[in-house]
Amino acid sequence: MAVKLSINRTTSAPVYVQLKEQIRLQVHRGELKPGDLMPTVRSLAVDLGINANTVSRVYRDLQTEGLLRLERGVGTFVEKAEHQPTLSPEDYGRIEKRARELVTLCSAAGFTRRELSELITGLWKEIQNEG
Repeated sequence: MAVKLSINRTTSAPVYVQLKEQIRLQVHRGELKPGDLMPTVRSLAVDLGINANTVSRVYRDLQTEGLLRLERGVGTFVEKAEHQPTLSPEDYGRIEKRARELVTLCSAAGFTRRELSELITGLWKEIQNEG
């Protein structure tokens, strides 16, 4: 399976965060399935033009979260995480549509990207604490 990852050098988001979130999203979408072999740390670092330590850190963190499984001498594999179900393409499409509507509304209202991010982060924490 060819993993499609990229780094946006024009954003303020750290490379580490971009890579981690892209892998997490591809697992949620079902683009990366349990058992899929991930690129080696070195090959992914070279492909993306980033430090191998960054890739290694992302892989270790995602292993701790239960999304990846590292097998020494064999490779890094996508792991089945019970607490992170795969989204159907329809569900992902609905989420993306609503997110697009929200971004459009906020942009028209003069919200900055940072303000929207802080609002969503606060709401996320509030909802997690309720459940």
